[in-house]
Amino acid sequence: MSDYHRDRSRVEKALRSSGVVVVMNRDHVKKAEDLVTTMWEVYEAGLVAECTFRIDTALIEEAMQELTQRRAHAPAEKPFVLGVGSVINPKELEAAVEMGFDMVVAPANVMGGYGEGKEFVRITREANVFSAPAVLSPTELQYFIERDDGLEPDAVKIFPAGVHGPKGVGDLLAPYVRDRHNGRMIMPTGGVNAETGPQFQESITKRGYTPILGMSAPLALVGKRKKPGDVDTIRESLTDFRAKFKPYAPS
Repeated sequence: MSDYHRDRSRVEKALRSSGVVVVMNRDHVKKAEDLVTTMWEVYEAGLVAECTFRIDTALIEEAMQELTQRRAHAPAEKPFVLGVGSVINPKELEAAVEMGFDMVVAPANVMGGYGEGKEFVRITREANVFSAPAVLSPTELQYFIERDDGLEPDAVKIFPAGVHGPKGVGDLLAPYVRDRHNGRMIMPTGGVNAETGPQFQESITKRGYTPILGMSAPLALVGKRKKPGDVDTIRESLTDFRAKFKPYAPS
């Protein structure tokens, strides 16, 4: 990682500025160059990219050699955040940290039968990596945000958010409306797109939380046309998303 030092606050700033995490999967990447190109174009578009471990690990490792170099030379006022998701067990978590990712997103608490979700937070925090484990129920949400040991994650992903829908996500958060949670980042993923995104934003914002939308929609044309890594298609897809997406603006 050269002289680069990971910083969770840097990731938080980038997420609050972007409001959107672009999730990449196998439809968007067939070789290492595709991953590098796509993550860079998403960054240039002002969004935060998250590749996933659904993509071949060896391919990700190869791409990270170039991506970490680009990150090291990115301007401080516009950091190039490297995010990884679909991390489903401790071995993948360890690999994500070792590869140099700034942000780790998971569909559950990651530790599974190996331990409690707080260990995911502890491990990432020790490496200064931004953590976003997922919840679906009120019990899971309370586990992560109502702690007395300080091991609360940097953001809480709600997955699959489509199960709840925008209103349901608001209902999930409602019992936990407290001043101490004002501005806490909530990341709905799954069932989120240009049309539903503003609805999720409104529902989350009205509960006092900050919405960060996780979705593949900004890369829809890449998958549809089967053109992974094609710069023109990526840019067109990102532009098309921008035209369709009308962020919620509190009145």
